[in-house]
Amino acid sequence: MEETIEKYLTDKFKTKLHNSPRVRFFRHFVELESLINKITTSESPPKRSIKGQLYCLNNILEECQMLARKQSLSLPTVLSPSKFQISRTLDKIKHELHQIIANSQENFPLLPQRLEASRRSSRWVDPPRVHGLENEVVTLEKMLLQPGKSSDSFQAIAIIGMSGVGKTTLAQLVYTKEEVKTQFLPRIWVSLSPQPNMAANPREAIVKKLLACLGVETDIISSIENHGLRGLLYALHLQLLGKRYLIVLDDLWDSNPWHDNDAWDGLPKGYGGSVVITSRSEKVANIMSREDNVLHLQPHKNPEICWCIFKDEVEKDGEELDDDNIDKLKPEVEKKSAGLALAAKVMGEIFYEKRKAKEVSEHGEIHPQES
Repeated sequence: MEETIEKYLTDKFKTKLHNSPRVRFFRHFVELESLINKITTSESPPKRSIKGQLYCLNNILEECQMLARKQSLSLPTVLSPSKFQISRTLDKIKHELHQIIANSQENFPLLPQRLEASRRSSRWVDPPRVHGLENEVVTLEKMLLQPGKSSDSFQAIAIIGMSGVGKTTLAQLVYTKEEVKTQFLPRIWVSLSPQPNMAANPREAIVKKLLACLGVETDIISSIENHGLRGLLYALHLQLLGKRYLIVLDDLWDSNPWHDNDAWDGLPKGYGGSVVITSRSEKVANIMSREDNVLHLQPHKNPEICWCIFKDEVEKDGEELDDDNIDKLKPEVEKKSAGLALAAKVMGEIFYEKRKAKEVSEHGEIHPQES
């Protein structure tokens, strides 16, 4: 019964919020809607009902809509609550929802979902906050810039390993190095995480992405697309001809788009160009590159590496962990991260968010009064 009432009140709030003219404090209502969604869709059920907060939110929203109607008709609003009162009430509800979220979670209950979401976010790494890849960075950089390499050669390098092991991070670290920037122009980064619009013809989608990264306008790509994959590959060849390019294809899942053709058909081969792919599949790596050009990444064996990654994320605002938290969290971080850098990072994000939610609940936060 409680869940039915909460669903009714949630649907009522969302309908009134989005199917009526915008009201004052709309941004705050949307923020609260996001918190409600987080609570109602969580795999960890909340320990407290949010029925009271939903009743209050519906009443405040109705009050704001009434105020908007009175103002549009130039009617007096003397008996209406002040903007400051409304703001304080919305803040109070926000703090309560944050507390419900914090109380309904153990330390790291959303790790699998957050891992996937974080992996797909493609945020660029901050080199000082990367740990445990020093040797791999040197190896990959040498493979790209090896002194004995002929200036007219072409090579494809594959970085393979399980999800979250650091493949994308390694590629980003080398891709942004000044020595690599000097040697390769243009440099193109394309993320290939599975997307619905790539399902029909993955290879065409990838070539179109490459052309877009090279600055080819959308309408021109559309006109070339009428000539099919061959036309797109020819256009790509012309764009890269005579250039020492570096292309990174991040998170390549399937070799099928190239399986029946030369893997790098369409790319000029006589100017020192290189392609780096990251993939979870050893089959993909073997098809796309030579065996001696494959880098295998393994989970970190030294638990201190994942602990450093976790601490960097938790302490990013300068507030350090106390000794009690260190004693409690370190074994759990080491166990649950299983040597995976991304897992340690996401665990740090979750702990950081929980700590901030607790601070907001304890100390409060008042929005500036809206005009």
